[in-house]
Amino acid sequence: MIGALPETLTVGDREYPIRTDYRSVLQIFEAFQDPELYPEEKQLVSIYLLFEDFSDGDDVETAVEDGFDAAEAIRQIAWFIAAGRPDREDKSLPTYSWSQDEHMIFAAVNKVAGTETRELPYLHWWTFLGYFNEIGEGTFSFIVNIRNKLNNGKKLEKYEQEFLTKNHDLVEIKPVLTKEEQEQEDEYKALVNEVLG
Repeated sequence: MIGALPETLTVGDREYPIRTDYRSVLQIFEAFQDPELYPEEKQLVSIYLLFEDFSDGDDVETAVEDGFDAAEAIRQIAWFIAAGRPDREDKSLPTYSWSQDEHMIFAAVNKVAGTETRELPYLHWWTFLGYFNEIGEGTFSFIVNIRNKLNNGKKLEKYEQEFLTKNHDLVEIKPVLTKEEQEQEDEYKALVNEVLG
């Protein structure tokens, strides 16, 4: 039906109720950015975060042993996250990070929605994504535009270059480090500060 927001996903011949609040999808994004998780673990986490029938990985593994098609569930999750649009294989570098840019994303989404979306007890992912896709001019879109130009080797305007110089930490998308890599990074920074301090 036109305009209907999905509340279930079909795996095999059964419809499963899903957690449709946008927070569930953002948690899936977090899991997929977690460098400590293997790809199979990320898929397992995404299934139990979205499908109401599962509360943890053990539930999913038991269901798989009983015939639940995890690969089809992942395809259905991808369809839901993409708001029903066909899959596009996008090999371009990212221009935003849901976790790093959280404060800017919510400010922009809230402007479009006309309310503080984080205070809403429930907001369907597709509605949230609609707000996100309608983000207009502002800090977030300005930074995304700079990142896009940098990713594609395009020349920045003078005002963009000045902004980048003053706000490099804000513009650069930082890689997500494992716990071990973060500890090494922290040790290196402490050593540099000790030597220069």
